Amino acid sequence: MSALRRTLLGGVVLMTALGSSSAGAAVAETGNSPDTALASSDNTGEPVSTPWAQSVRNALAARKRALMSSVDSMKHRLHQEGLASWYGEHFNRHRTSSGTMFDKTALTAAHPTLPLGSKILVTSKETGRSVVVMVNDRGPYVHNRIIDLSKAAAERLGMLKKGVAHVEVQPVPEATEVAQAPIADDAENRASSVQNPEAQPTVKYSKPFLRKRHTTASH
Repeated sequence: MSALRRTLLGGVVLMTALGSSSAGAAVAETGNSPDTALASSDNTGEPVSTPWAQSVRNALAARKRALMSSVDSMKHRLHQEGLASWYGEHFNRHRTSSGTMFDKTALTAAHPTLPLGSKILVTSKETGRSVVVMVNDRGPYVHNRIIDLSKAAAERLGMLKKGVAHVEVQPVPEATEVAQAPIADDAENRASSVQNPEAQPTVKYSKPFLRKRHTTASH
């Protein structure tokens, strides 16, 4: 081996030894492994405060604030007061914004912004009657009106003859069921049927088929 190659090899060995000694000294001073030293700054387990880590925390905090603000805004929109109207007869069986056919006998409503499929409690400020409806359409597009009700829902509130009514719109629990409007002789004067979240939904049963009994004549 030439003198030059021996000199270069000795230099490499010396640099390797010095590097190992420096790393060992650093670990001895901190009492942590290199990975642990990167993960914590003061042996308390707290994350290292770096510009990148701080930017991530700031972004997550901003997202949380935006989400809470959105939830508060939705709650505010769910508590509304204003005029309600109801669908005319010529809208029956027309397709709604949800894709389903409008049924005047179902307890449904049209609202400009509430999510399709959501359930809301509508209370008449004039009669005090309430009804739970499902939003399945968009509208109304008439000034000062906040909701359009189906004929069945308007019947529950006692507003069929007048056509419009001052109402309050509120959220209802998800467990609340939407029942069909009962048949009454005088829909405008009958007592209110307020939806109770704990009550069982109205179920219609079809009339049972009675088989005619054949009798055998005695001989």
